[in-house]
Amino acid sequence: MRYREFGATGLTVSELGLGAWQLGNRTDWAGGPDEAESLAIVGAALESGVTFFDTAPGYAGGHSERLLGRGLHGHRDGVVLCTKFGHNPDGPDFSPEAVRGSVERSLRALQTDVLDIVLMHSPPRELYDGRIAAHYGIFEELKQEGLIRAYGASLDWPEEIDTVLDTTGTTALEVYLSAFHQETWEATERAGAAGVGSVVKVALESGWLAGQYDATATFSDVRARWSPEEVRRRAALTGRFLELVPQGWTAVQTALRFTLANSGVSTVIPGSKSVAQLKANLQAADEDLPADVLAALRALYAEQLAAEPLPW
Repeated sequence: MRYREFGATGLTVSELGLGAWQLGNRTDWAGGPDEAESLAIVGAALESGVTFFDTAPGYAGGHSERLLGRGLHGHRDGVVLCTKFGHNPDGPDFSPEAVRGSVERSLRALQTDVLDIVLMHSPPRELYDGRIAAHYGIFEELKQEGLIRAYGASLDWPEEIDTVLDTTGTTALEVYLSAFHQETWEATERAGAAGVGSVVKVALESGWLAGQYDATATFSDVRARWSPEEVRRRAALTGRFLELVPQGWTAVQTALRFTLANSGVSTVIPGSKSVAQLKANLQAADEDLPADVLAALRALYAEQLAAEPLPW
């Protein structure tokens, strides 16, 4: 495992983290891990040198935070915990008055007295603007009280990144970045140059960039939102992507190392439904993506996706 500084926060994180959305998530995600497998995933991640763990109050109806709290017991000093604000088991609440209560509940669930990072969790777009949203001032108060170390937002588009950077004291971002979603590439690099650490989400495009699906794929979980036409387009793009995977590499390694080639990225957080899948993801810890493959993947986006981005 290799490690990077998380912007100018003073935190150091593993290049490959663990996205904990799937932990305990047996209902919203087909084949999600049960409690025992979830705890085994956390333990295997620790043994492999993973130090960054990402969760949220609403993941798995609150089970994700609680399972992480159990799985990381006795290891707190060696890890960086990132959780979020806004989406809860009983629905969204982005009111400023809810910030402190959400942080306090996460502290209890995660069995810790400080949260390393707290992010606005894909809020209504106007709440990225610190001139409008009072939330960032509340986060700053919590930071001064020692309850959190850094704060920011989870977002999907470059204009959102620029708004957050220009109007808030944010030092942490979670960005949607992948070989198929490179819209945020330059903005993420600008954030890094400004001392803001970035976490990459959806780097495997919900399994497409792991080579798991083709044009015949059908889904019964949250991915059922894709129309047959969108599935066929994703399948064609996946075929092009797989042609660019270097000899001796896996599709997963290629997709994860692609995001880590961005100078603003601190860590990437693929989810894992099993210990075996975790170990497959962690193979990407070994070496950098060849420069010619990086260039080819950037060109694939420019040619096939820049004018017509894939719908989320």
